[in-house]
Amino acid sequence: MNVLALFFGCCALLCVHSVSQALGLEPKPRLTSSAAKSGTKVSRIRAAAPPIPVEAMPPQSAAHAPSGLTARTSVAKAILAAHQRASAKRSVKVKGKVVEKERPRQPVVTPHDYMLSLYWSLSTGQINRSAMHEAGMANTITSFVDKGQDEHVPLLKRQRYYFNISSLEKEGLLGAELRILRKPFTDPIRNPATEGRNCLRLYTCATSKQRAMLLQSQPIQDHSIPKWEVFDIWKLFKSFRNTVQLCFELEAIDQGHPLDLRSLGLDRSGRQNKEKAFFVVFSRTKKHGLFYNEIKARSGHDKKTVYDYLFTQRRMRRAPLPRVKKLSRSPKTRCNRKELHVNFKEMGWDDWIIAPLEYEAFHCDGICDFPIRSHLEPTNHAIIQTLMNSMDSHSTPPTCCVPTRLSPISILYIDSANNVVYKQYEDMVVESCGCR
Repeated sequence: MNVLALFFGCCALLCVHSVSQALGLEPKPRLTSSAAKSGTKVSRIRAAAPPIPVEAMPPQSAAHAPSGLTARTSVAKAILAAHQRASAKRSVKVKGKVVEKERPRQPVVTPHDYMLSLYWSLSTGQINRSAMHEAGMANTITSFVDKGQDEHVPLLKRQRYYFNISSLEKEGLLGAELRILRKPFTDPIRNPATEGRNCLRLYTCATSKQRAMLLQSQPIQDHSIPKWEVFDIWKLFKSFRNTVQLCFELEAIDQGHPLDLRSLGLDRSGRQNKEKAFFVVFSRTKKHGLFYNEIKARSGHDKKTVYDYLFTQRRMRRAPLPRVKKLSRSPKTRCNRKELHVNFKEMGWDDWIIAPLEYEAFHCDGICDFPIRSHLEPTNHAIIQTLMNSMDSHSTPPTCCVPTRLSPISILYIDSANNVVYKQYEDMVVESCGCR
């Protein structure tokens, strides 16, 4: 009897187990301690993972759905794109104040295409010297952007252009010109038959002490295309060297009748910085301009000492420091030229240096031992000093491996007054080394 009861009890338990599995009521097996920890960790990671926005996901069809590594790469790129968009709008709270996180810095001024073209032509030596005599002779070219605005009148007969030239160095001036962008005509009534009959007149601005003076008059050509109207005002500028602010007045005439400057494509409203009128000055200074002077001016502009400016710019950009090569224990090589790559972007200066962002400066390194090689171009004094050092190194120091010939580079940058400047800086690249 007991055996039969035990048999029927086991059968009942098996039936209950089968029914529980079929209905999904079977309790889950308990995890071990290690399995529990790993399971908790995975669940936390999944919970912390940010949802991917629909617009961040790359579009894909069912036939070309990524799989494996491709799928993971696509998702990673989508997450990165979403993170970058979020980071751009992210703010942090510091001591109760909301502070915007640092964004990638951009140049405060957009240079005109003319200045970019000048830099490329002069730095590569491909300038047409006959067509651009002043630019070919100049080692400094400064552009000043117009600060004026149009009057809100129905018929715009005259425009005033203002330029602050207080930061201009008055030494070695060679030429000056005013450039005004004229866009295609907006007046549908005006026809090509009038081309060349309309003219632009440029005056000095009248003051309480002086009447307006006509500087230049020139016909309007090519109505249908945008064009920079160029006025050579060097003769006038020579007599205004000590002026802090220049003012010019422009009008358009058709057979003695004033025209609406807006209909001629000269409306200044809504123009980008590179479309605004600008005043260009060409100069050639005899003294060597020190790059340190511009750095010093920038540090003063930011209210920092030169030391602070040089060493905080990198920290502001959070640029990684270049890895320093371990000093080799091998004997030091003889004096020669070695690489020195300068990267202005890594230094945090790409917000004011437009071009070049990097260049090869080179440097001199090595020992000067006796006999000094002829290609090192030693002076007689260097030969004697090296000879004395080889006889008694304690009594006479060795000669030094230093640059013997250097060359300039051209730099296009934004000065402390927010003017775009092209300048050729001497002694920026080591061409050869020697013992001195």
